[in-house]
Amino acid sequence: MWRLASDTVTEDDVDALASWLRTHQRLTQGELVWEFERQWSAWLGVTDSVFVSSGTTANFALVATVARRLSRRPRVGVAAVTWSTNVTPSLLLGHEVVVFDVDRQTLGVDAQQVLAAIEHDEIDILFVTHLLGLDALTDEVLEAAHRHNVVVLEDCCEAHGARHGSDKVGTFGLGSTFSFYYGHHMSTIEGGMISTNEPELAEELRLMRGHGLARETTRYAAHSSAHPNHDARFLFVSAGLNFRSTEVNAFLGLRQLERLDERIGVRNRNMAHFLDTAPAWLWTDYRTDGMSSFALPLIARDQAAAAGVVEVVAKLDIESRPVVAGNLLRQPFAAEYGLRPYGGASPVADHIHECGLYVGNGHHVSIEMVDALTDSLAR
Repeated sequence: MWRLASDTVTEDDVDALASWLRTHQRLTQGELVWEFERQWSAWLGVTDSVFVSSGTTANFALVATVARRLSRRPRVGVAAVTWSTNVTPSLLLGHEVVVFDVDRQTLGVDAQQVLAAIEHDEIDILFVTHLLGLDALTDEVLEAAHRHNVVVLEDCCEAHGARHGSDKVGTFGLGSTFSFYYGHHMSTIEGGMISTNEPELAEELRLMRGHGLARETTRYAAHSSAHPNHDARFLFVSAGLNFRSTEVNAFLGLRQLERLDERIGVRNRNMAHFLDTAPAWLWTDYRTDGMSSFALPLIARDQAAAAGVVEVVAKLDIESRPVVAGNLLRQPFAAEYGLRPYGGASPVADHIHECGLYVGNGHHVSIEMVDALTDSLAR
């Protein structure tokens, strides 16, 4: 069976982890977590990173921390096609959520809708999702956001190593998030990272991650001096939760980071071959410059063709799923929270919802497997 993901954590990883566990008693957050943060920051090209328990907690911590800085209830712009936890943190925090349609070529937010919303002062935060490893940024959106003081955040949970121009995505916004869930480019079993080039934001995120405790930051001594009448070990200087990860997860992350660039190369090779051999009735005109492919999208021109795709992947015993979660506006929770599409409609997201699915991509996928899929689709 061609699975969505396979062997992300290898037998060698498991053997190495088992040996390490026999000699290391501290498993909660410690030196390996901090070393993983340092190495990840160097790989990505940022000054600071904060390792947390999942991509979901990364999104929540980043949005909640940035929202604290605003003087009014935030208006947060998101894509209609994304994972739910790019949106639900803002809903749970009481933010106003503005949902944009997506661009057919990038599967990211529709740039023209976003530019209109920025120019008309309709959003304070833009949370861009780099869906399926495609670069969802445009220079025009970045420039307009900067000019109008709109905070750009990047959800890179499916886009480890993707680039916008010469720099990796995750380095353009105030902060960015990554997921290390099993099915992603690399895995720490569960885990996520928040990255930034602003040290002050990193400090706020460390407080959010660790109960708001002063000892969780690099400014422990300064906080202690400012509050001499408190036990410094249990000095709460901010509201926070427990989003910490563990030394076990960091151990795997450090090993997987060594192989990440190689795995990205395999993913991009598979995606390029898929696009070259896929039948013309599938969407293939994606903006692939700088991509770090997450999955192979099978978005058909109409519902009849989409039904044929479903038959083919079932016959070939290929595991498939909707394109992330389809159009989130058509999920039950959207009606509960009164979410509506910006401009009154989301035709591209609707088409993806009705005519799209994806299959796995990764180092477990070969060119021969891709050929078997595209040959069957072309018949």
